[in-house]
Amino acid sequence: MDSEDAPEHKDNHSGQQKLEQLSPEKWFETKRWKENPFTFNIYPYLFVGYQEQINRLLLMLLEKHKFVFVSGPTGSGKTTLLKWVEKMSGKAYDILYIGKPPSKSEDFALIFNEKFKIKWPMSMFKHGLKNIYQVPDFLNKKLKRRHLVIMIDEVHEASVETLEWLRVLGDQVTNISFVLAGLPVFDDKLMDKLETFRKRIVAKIDLTSLTKEETEEMIRKRIKHVGGTGDEFSKELLDFIHARSGGFPREILRVCDELVTKAILRGETEIKKEYIENSESQREERVSLEILDTFTPMQRDIVETLSQRSLSPGQIADSLSLDKYKSRQHAVRSVNNILKMLLADGYVERQQSEKTFVYSLTPKIKSLLVRA
Repeated sequence: MDSEDAPEHKDNHSGQQKLEQLSPEKWFETKRWKENPFTFNIYPYLFVGYQEQINRLLLMLLEKHKFVFVSGPTGSGKTTLLKWVEKMSGKAYDILYIGKPPSKSEDFALIFNEKFKIKWPMSMFKHGLKNIYQVPDFLNKKLKRRHLVIMIDEVHEASVETLEWLRVLGDQVTNISFVLAGLPVFDDKLMDKLETFRKRIVAKIDLTSLTKEETEEMIRKRIKHVGGTGDEFSKELLDFIHARSGGFPREILRVCDELVTKAILRGETEIKKEYIENSESQREERVSLEILDTFTPMQRDIVETLSQRSLSPGQIADSLSLDKYKSRQHAVRSVNNILKMLLADGYVERQQSEKTFVYSLTPKIKSLLVRA
């Protein structure tokens, strides 16, 4: 029996050795993948989920509202959503996507000169915008009945001066809409410094995370895009990925990429959760302690306040300094926005208590505070 088993063991070992020598390209060939499906490249046509938010955004554009804010934590899919709308809108709107807000308001003149570039030979006789003060009249003459939708990503990085000019353009240009995408902290920025601009935002669209079904759909779409069947991941593995990533699109890609990379390095064709499951505690401690360092002072104050006991947003606001807020209502609103972000990131949990929610820290963040 031993002699019969030996050759089979030898064959398996040599097959394993052969797989270990495969380059990533050769490994992808075993799956019939043209390339790694889990890079951070943005593919609007592979967009998944957020159907309710999409419908609301499209309705806002159809009704030609001036300002819409798409809010969500890092990696929630804001950029992909903007790119999807840009691609799917076709000729319904004249869309201008700006990846980051201009550092100076004067740069808007350069942006619109590039957007409405004067072609040769007319460029010999006509010149573009010289400064931002010419922009409103220029756009009104240029657009006529066309509707211009300006999408500005990372809007939380915009200066107060730049935001003031956005408000001016919204007021003075007839056929224009702005879709602003950024972190939830942008709402706090407006509340503190630009309340008049904040009142012009007719809709705030929140992106949180994908459901388990949407996570599976996203992974399958990505795999099929590179030539796979979409069934390479088991149901158990898909459930693990959703739990590990929290349903955030960018984190889903990161976890999938890590699984594939570990399989390649091990010389295994089967992708298993065990490749990264065992390193969960060490990785979580390292990454999450870094996250604590990135918290804003306000976020840190709220987390430390909740470390004592569970509280409602109003109770949290009462325990903090209200000096920088116009009123207690403004403070409660700011606390609410931060709690929503912490809830989406899995740092707090909430329970209904009469007419309000009571928030508490998750066991994960409690242990991190002890280690910090």
